[in-house]
Amino acid sequence: MIKINLLSEAKPQKKKKGVSALGGAGRLNLFLILGGLLIGLLVVGVQWWVEASRLKEQQEKNRIAQQEVTRLEAVLKEVADFEDKKAKLQKKVDLINALKANQRGPVRLMDEVSNALPDLLWIERMQVTGNSITIDGKALNPPAVANYLENLKRVSAFQEPKVTAITAASAGASNLYNFGLTFVFADLDRTQFVSGAPAGGEPAPAPAAPAAPAAGN
Repeated sequence: MIKINLLSEAKPQKKKKGVSALGGAGRLNLFLILGGLLIGLLVVGVQWWVEASRLKEQQEKNRIAQQEVTRLEAVLKEVADFEDKKAKLQKKVDLINALKANQRGPVRLMDEVSNALPDLLWIERMQVTGNSITIDGKALNPPAVANYLENLKRVSAFQEPKVTAITAASAGASNLYNFGLTFVFADLDRTQFVSGAPAGGEPAPAPAAPAAPAAGN
């Protein structure tokens, strides 16, 4: 009699564990996955290296730019100091030029008045009020006063010169004449005069004049 064991035939076989259980297709998929991960890591690494290089390069540029800014700030400070010193110096120069310009008026006035003096006449007093000039002096004769008036008229800076008085001197000097003249110093680009007397209140010095001859000559 033949016996058949059906239980042993129905028992399922155990699945193989590990890579061999996946077969050829499974192994290929695993290799692809691992390769993809490696490529991804490589790409991320390269990208990180590129970005790190760019960051380092930008930081170096920033450092150089900051050095340039610091240098330019020092230059700008020097320029500002120079401009400040230049402005102060220009103010001093302008003040000196103004003082020189203010001195030209009186100097020119005295030169022109002195150059216009004829012989036989001298000045005893000159008064300056604003642009108006008054001269008092002595002459040996009236024609000398007339000559002085004509000389003053030839000076372009003097306007409206006129004789205000001619009188004989006091007894003992009968050959002398007192005279008075006025005119306007019209050169307005020069200084305006405040008074005719120099500092100290003394009259303006008169130009040298010939000595008066003794009475009776």
